[in-house]
Amino acid sequence: MKKKTLAAVLFAVVFIAAYLILCFGIPGLRIKLEAEPIEIFFASISHMVFFKAIVSLIAAALAAAVPFLLGKKK
Repeated sequence: MKKKTLAAVLFAVVFIAAYLILCFGIPGLRIKLEAEPIEIFFASISHMVFFKAIVSLIAAALAAAVPFLLGKKK
C-alpha cells in the first residue's frame, strides 16, 4: 500500500477505536442511564463530543505519522 493510503486507513481506524474506547472503556467518561441500549449508545457518543474528538484526533494523527517516519530513507 502507498504511504498516504496506509496513513489514511490508520487514521480512520485509530480515530474510531480511540473514540469508542473513550466512550465505553474509561469508567469516568461512561454515562449511566436506565434506557434502551440504542439510546445509551447515542448518548455515550454525543456526551463530551469535543473532548473525545480532540483526544481521538491526536491519537489518530500520531498513528498516521508512523508510515512516514518508518519509511524515510537515509
